[in-house]
Amino acid sequence: MAPAKQLFRHRHGKHRVFNLFEDHFEVTLANPRRTKTFPGKKTDARDAEWLSELHRIGLVDPSFIPPRDIRELRELTRYRTKLVKMRSAGKNRVQNSLIVSNIMISSVATDTFGKSGLNIIKALLAEEEITEDLLQLIILGKLRSKIPELLEALKGELSETQANKIRIALDNFFNLSEKITKIEALIDEKAKPYHHIVDLLCTVPGIKRTAAIAIIAEIGTDMSKFYSAMHLCSWGGVSPQNNRTAGKNKRVRSKPGNSYLKSILVQCANAAVKEAGTWITNKFNSIKARRGHNKAIVAICRTLLTAIYHIIQKQEAYKEPPVKTLISKSEEQKMIAKLQALGYKVEKV
Repeated sequence: MAPAKQLFRHRHGKHRVFNLFEDHFEVTLANPRRTKTFPGKKTDARDAEWLSELHRIGLVDPSFIPPRDIRELRELTRYRTKLVKMRSAGKNRVQNSLIVSNIMISSVATDTFGKSGLNIIKALLAEEEITEDLLQLIILGKLRSKIPELLEALKGELSETQANKIRIALDNFFNLSEKITKIEALIDEKAKPYHHIVDLLCTVPGIKRTAAIAIIAEIGTDMSKFYSAMHLCSWGGVSPQNNRTAGKNKRVRSKPGNSYLKSILVQCANAAVKEAGTWITNKFNSIKARRGHNKAIVAICRTLLTAIYHIIQKQEAYKEPPVKTLISKSEEQKMIAKLQALGYKVEKV
């Protein structure tokens, strides 16, 4: 007997129903925006009839639901993201207490929460007198050459209230760091079956192992679930919306999509554009000059996600696009205009 088909509209809480029935039925989880009925005389029975009619004639597009193992990996990576944000909030609280106390470690040290920075904070909490000899003992690495500047930056006074606040925030910081280490071990264990794809994604500029695993957790490894790379970009929220009225295109934001995936791509894009001489960096600089930094970063996110789609689909490493040798007519005109603005006379040979 063929498995029965069940249809559920995609709202909060329906994932629990999907998890219960996915092993017993062929379940379609649909977006309610695509299954709305006509207004008026709306009842549950009429709504069910409308859904069944749409589903019978194949007008219900199923939402993307990755396999169970990918969903479990996604839960771990998303929880790690939340823990990292909580730890960052704790860092900001400590930093705020230091600044209020006129202790400016961040003005000298690159990382307040590095080994040297934490040693200084612990010495302040222990009410030790900050001297050059003490700093020589607790400061490590290149920061030792900045001890005179540190002495000037540590001339503030840490009140009892601020010290107690820092103790609580630091305790929370170490506790969260321990939890992040544990969940990263769980993520690495869960991601072992996908180590080959992770290695391929790490060949893309700006993408490291942690980001690669998080991307796999969001989009899965089966690209047949998406019609094309453009469909994946639209689903991920890095495609521009279409708002054309009376023959004019209006300015619109990028489409809403997977916020976790978009956040990862933005971080990777900001890292990728810092690598000098790459095709991605050149594209970013070109778009940034015309559209600004934020729009250029979103454009790079779309480029990265398109590359990710083809890398997973073809199981090939990232290849740098060939250098563009031909110049378009519009680019030629812009170059001529710039030279003429500088006072040069340009003659085409």
